[in-house]
Amino acid sequence: MALRFFIFIAFCISFVLSEFCPKQCDCDMSNGLNRAICVDQNIIDINVGVSKAVQVYSLKHNVISELDNFCFKESGYTALKLLDISYNLIFWIGLHAFSGLEKLIYLNLSNNRLRYIPSDLFWDTPQLEHLDLSSNVFESLKNEPFIMHTKLQILNLNNCRIRSLPERLFTRLPNLKKLDISENYVVILSENVLKPLNKLERLEMWSAYWQCSPDFIAIETWIKSKGINYQNQCTKGPKRSEKIISTVSLEKAPVDLSTVWNTTVNKNETTKVTESKRPLTPLEKFDREFSAIQALVMGLEMGLAIGIVGTYVWLRRFFSCARFSCRANVRRRTRRLQRSDAEMRANLLWSTIINPDVETPPTAPNRRPPGGVSNTTDGARHADAIRVPNRSETPPPPYNECCINI
Repeated sequence: MALRFFIFIAFCISFVLSEFCPKQCDCDMSNGLNRAICVDQNIIDINVGVSKAVQVYSLKHNVISELDNFCFKESGYTALKLLDISYNLIFWIGLHAFSGLEKLIYLNLSNNRLRYIPSDLFWDTPQLEHLDLSSNVFESLKNEPFIMHTKLQILNLNNCRIRSLPERLFTRLPNLKKLDISENYVVILSENVLKPLNKLERLEMWSAYWQCSPDFIAIETWIKSKGINYQNQCTKGPKRSEKIISTVSLEKAPVDLSTVWNTTVNKNETTKVTESKRPLTPLEKFDREFSAIQALVMGLEMGLAIGIVGTYVWLRRFFSCARFSCRANVRRRTRRLQRSDAEMRANLLWSTIINPDVETPPTAPNRRPPGGVSNTTDGARHADAIRVPNRSETPPPPYNECCINI
């Protein structure tokens, strides 16, 4: 019973302590080494939960921008031998970022945004042999050792936009065997740059910017004399960049057309086509002389004319009788009717005072009634005061009850 309990406890502990491969990575074995491939997963940090026993770690095609000091050591990745952080956004690396990677042999930092690295950056990786820094932005290099390492054998500086190679650039790489400085902007090369590389075996420096001057040809001769595997840039044949447009002129034997073409037919007589000189119609002239600019100007003019006409019509309606004039006329007509009513009342009262026995007042008197209102239209206004024969009239109301103080 105790043995079963002990086995159960051991199983539980092993299950708890077991580590799994993160879902962003693929974990397998490569050449007997523990490999984790975490590619194109938008990873921003080196620690994504991979086991600390990883030996081959690939983090390329991600978005890592910085490598802080002791980042690998703090994450426990001290067993790394091959590390690939290419195709990221790295622009800054701490001086002790690779601290703890004492077993690292291969490091790939290509296709990043590095502009400067300290010369002793890889001092904490004593076993490093292959370093790839291609496709970065080392435009201007100072006259000082670029990298200081005693065991580095392969250095790739391809396509780093390097403009010049100072003489002290490779003075601290005694065991370097292969150097690639191709596809840079270097124009002049000095022998003093390559002299410190006593163990150099292969040199790649193809570029379209080399000038095949006597000095450069002398340097190529010196490189060949050192037994370095190197392909000459200044050759008699066309350069690599000129091979596409260069052609080999081959002399061709003359060809008898009588054996190839059918020459039994009479000679071709070509007739010159003459253009008709008929006069152009007005529509054809307009079509030939009318341009796109004229069409644009004409369209603008027509639009402007239509806008002016529409604005005039709208303003005319806005300031028409329905808005201002008729309102004023209505007000004047209302005031006129009110005055007429007042005049009629005044005339009726005045007639009653003068002729109190008359039932219906005669036509309005010629004197102005009180109020000073004109009597120009009294005949029309007091039609009821005119007696018409054979017309039944209704007697007016009794006006005797009205009093006017004169």
